[in-house]
Amino acid sequence: MIDAIQLRAARAMLDWKTSDLAEMSGVALNAINKIERGKVLGRRDTMEKLQKVFEGAGLEFLPDSGVRLKNRVVITYTGEDCFKNLMVDVYETLRGTGGELLVAHLEEGLAKQSLNEEFMREQIQKRNEANISCRMLVRADDPNLVPPYDTYRAIPDELFSPYPFCMYGSKLALVSWKPSPQVIIIDDARFVESARKLFEIAWLSGGKILRKDE
Repeated sequence: MIDAIQLRAARAMLDWKTSDLAEMSGVALNAINKIERGKVLGRRDTMEKLQKVFEGAGLEFLPDSGVRLKNRVVITYTGEDCFKNLMVDVYETLRGTGGELLVAHLEEGLAKQSLNEEFMREQIQKRNEANISCRMLVRADDPNLVPPYDTYRAIPDELFSPYPFCMYGSKLALVSWKPSPQVIIIDDARFVESARKLFEIAWLSGGKILRKDE
């Protein structure tokens, strides 16, 4: 379990404000401030929750209050929070670049089930503020798509896979919804470039999404 020294150091390494950490962890801002200042000892469940958020953002904690960046050539997230960890990593990877997130074989309904709506809205807003754009390949008849629809292109059902993948920066993330939630992230620009070219072929040949509500 992390301590207050590691908490301060981890936040500084990621250049997060205490409000950022509160938003991502669900821990009250006032509680984080008190723990960091040594006014209270964080409860075990609180500190474990904060540690999990930092680990999801690419840090690992060492004995004697140490903290460092993980070797992130390949990293695997499992469990209910793995998709949230992926969204945090997308933002942290692209926020200083104004880059692009590409997602193939996305089912918005499953994404909404795995990420609560409030968290999704917050992440979309943060990406917009950081000038991070997004394009997605989906089923044409997916009823859960949200405007603007020009961020989507449809691929035929026979070519649709239940295992989506996404590309952002130098990272390729492979996603499994079932039977157990899992995300595997490969940080290697060579693989991303190869997958990106396949994505662009599918995007150029994919059908535009048309809805009456836009």
